Amino acid sequence: MKRFRTVELEAGKNTGRPALRFAHLSDLHGCFYGENQEGLLEAVHLEAPDLIVVTGDMIVGSPTVNRRTFAFFKELTKDYPVFFCNGNHETRYQASEGFQPVYKHFAYGLWKNGVEILNNRSVVFEKNGRKVLLSGYEADLSYFSRFNRKVPSEEELKAKLGEKRIGMETVLLAHNPMFFPVYKKWGADLTFSGHLHGGYIRIPGIGGVISPQFQLFPKYDRGIFEEEGHWLCVSAGLGDHTISPRFFNPPELPVVTWYG
Repeated sequence: MKRFRTVELEAGKNTGRPALRFAHLSDLHGCFYGENQEGLLEAVHLEAPDLIVVTGDMIVGSPTVNRRTFAFFKELTKDYPVFFCNGNHETRYQASEGFQPVYKHFAYGLWKNGVEILNNRSVVFEKNGRKVLLSGYEADLSYFSRFNRKVPSEEELKAKLGEKRIGMETVLLAHNPMFFPVYKKWGADLTFSGHLHGGYIRIPGIGGVISPQFQLFPKYDRGIFEEEGHWLCVSAGLGDHTISPRFFNPPELPVVTWYG
């Protein structure tokens, strides 16, 4: 069985009030940890999160593999609320005429098996005395083009997600972490991202080497980041991509305890 690691992270300041625990799934790319994801399911159950957030790149071109992914999510939603936002692979399938049927099948399969899809929309989540706005930002495909250096504006996020709700904690699912300065300016208190696969190859003491857009030594490559009281969790992903194998960069399941 393929292996991954569970990474325990903390965000916010522990003031004694109840925390929220997030399990963060990202960039599975059709990879399986056991025939029916037994390894991944067991790891999630051991952590007993309050909710699961999924930041995309779960779709593949095979309907059979996607159906196995639906079965995995069906098991998760028996015990946890699960929230999903598209990654660039889902967005690409959705935009491609030839692959639109695959995307529609994928989105329907998530919905049918209890997953809440947050593509440029928000919902309120309440638990442990905390009331949190969960939002999902689906970036245009142009932001994922090779050698792209353009950045979305705060106005774009406002157009897609509305204004920050004053007095409400906000958690944002946004596949690409490179735009964290915009996310925090919009008002995200905690952002979950993936996409970079940890920089693919990692140099100990330095970090990830390259992003999918061929930016060298990307700043937000893997782990937890804090800037001006805003937090970002970047997953190194659970699957492989076109650049492989990984070096000093194991697949991972981040679990974030957020104090707010």
